[in-house]
Amino acid sequence: MIINASDFQKRLGEFADIARREPVTITRHGRSSLVLLSIEDYQRLKEIEARSTQVVKVTEMPAETVDAMRSADLSHLPET
Repeated sequence: MIINASDFQKRLGEFADIARREPVTITRHGRSSLVLLSIEDYQRLKEIEARSTQVVKVTEMPAETVDAMRSADLSHLPET
């Protein structure tokens, strides 16, 4: 759902209820500015962020994972 900032201010309670089910994007001057999330969605994103910044040693990975990484076809990815 996308809502402009002035409508959001007028109907905060309604959008808080919606945000418990789905993220609500708040726009300002026609541009996305904020996203209102349920606490569960926020916590899930924080957990994903925490896990994604952990260092994993290849020697600690299962052999199947290492093999899959070695044989992965990355030709469809853009070069950096």
